[in-house]
Amino acid sequence: MKDLSIIVVGAGIGGLQTALALAAKGFKVTVLEEVEEFREVGAGIRVPPNSIILSESHGVDFSRISKCVSLGNRFVDWKGKNLLDVPFQDIEAQYGGSYYFLHRADLINLLLDTVRANNSIDLRMGAKVARYDFDRPAVYLEDGEELFCDLVACSDGIKSAARDTINGKPCPPEDTGDVAYRILVPAQPLLDDPDMSHLVTEPWAVHWIGPSAHAVGYPLRDGKLYNIIIDITHDTDPSPPLSFSDWMQKHSNEELVDRFKDWCPEVRKILSLTGTYLKWKLADFEQLDTWVHPSNAAVLLGDASHPMMPYMAQGAAQATEDAACLASCLAHFDNLPEALHVYQERRIPRTAYIARNTRVLQEWWHVHDGPLKDKRDAAMATQDSDDNPMFWGSKTRRDWLFGFDARKLDADVQMPSLPPEVDAEDSVYKYLRLRRTE
Repeated sequence: MKDLSIIVVGAGIGGLQTALALAAKGFKVTVLEEVEEFREVGAGIRVPPNSIILSESHGVDFSRISKCVSLGNRFVDWKGKNLLDVPFQDIEAQYGGSYYFLHRADLINLLLDTVRANNSIDLRMGAKVARYDFDRPAVYLEDGEELFCDLVACSDGIKSAARDTINGKPCPPEDTGDVAYRILVPAQPLLDDPDMSHLVTEPWAVHWIGPSAHAVGYPLRDGKLYNIIIDITHDTDPSPPLSFSDWMQKHSNEELVDRFKDWCPEVRKILSLTGTYLKWKLADFEQLDTWVHPSNAAVLLGDASHPMMPYMAQGAAQATEDAACLASCLAHFDNLPEALHVYQERRIPRTAYIARNTRVLQEWWHVHDGPLKDKRDAAMATQDSDDNPMFWGSKTRRDWLFGFDARKLDADVQMPSLPPEVDAEDSVYKYLRLRRTE
């Protein structure tokens, strides 16, 4: 099927990775992106080995951008007590790829440069889709142009215009109960403080977890910046709730400084350095019935099919796995229906399991002080046990996550057991669960 004509809609991380994966298998690809140019996104992104090995296999050269190599995941409670270290020093030897901390804009630009250098990919910026006809199939642009192809790969994000049509019924984004703040601060003030410098010189992904909130921090650009993402529950959000029509806003740091005034000195110091930042509503949705249109001429990838909260740092990585798996299926099978069937059969269980684990972590990270926190902290001390409530605290789950190669269609996709979960009656999200059943 190397003569297939393929259109990829969306030039985010998932769409660009899809184009590169398809081109690496010999396909000609057109990528449509509605914006004329990308503006710098002030945020960090963690790129794990299960994504690194795939990216490198289709031509992405990470040596071209500045980065930090993760030492691992460190979990600390809101008062500063260390709860668990999961080191990643030998991760490349174990899984074949490094674990990088990158500036999101640097990653996007690297992918764009790699796409533009590939003669098998036609990247069209400023090409906004007006409507689809998946039975032809055809893509109609707002300027009136009609594009025909054999397959449309829709990687247009959580607000995908194609998802409901492909799924066969509406599947709107749902409130997760959390809002997130993405913040970058200069690293030099941290380096100048003897009590803070280790955050930059020892590049762990530090997770401060506490009552109805958590923070994750790590350095970027060879230690020149420090990235921190803050998540808090709606019921403790000091500002008015965001709507789905306006789910990203800019804010100043006063409300965050006040919200975390009782947390450990490290969190307070970082927040004191912030200026304005981007705040957005975290959303996901229930598992779709299908990722493939009945015509077998359109398919979903990435956040369009499986948006995830950031707790697993796997959203972009799973979009990259989608891209590699789709490309492998199209190259391996002789007809589209079989290729697309195998693609979704292999991808849906894995992405659904990872999305489920983001919910498990959301609950455990936000418990309040008391018996449940004590139970959690004791279980976190059981390193490399399947009873550890932190996903990476189990070697079984870690190997399953990082050691998977989405290109190999015969690879085992059996799911490990879930970590222990918070009982419904102990959840800080009971109000949200009750609202959904009303």
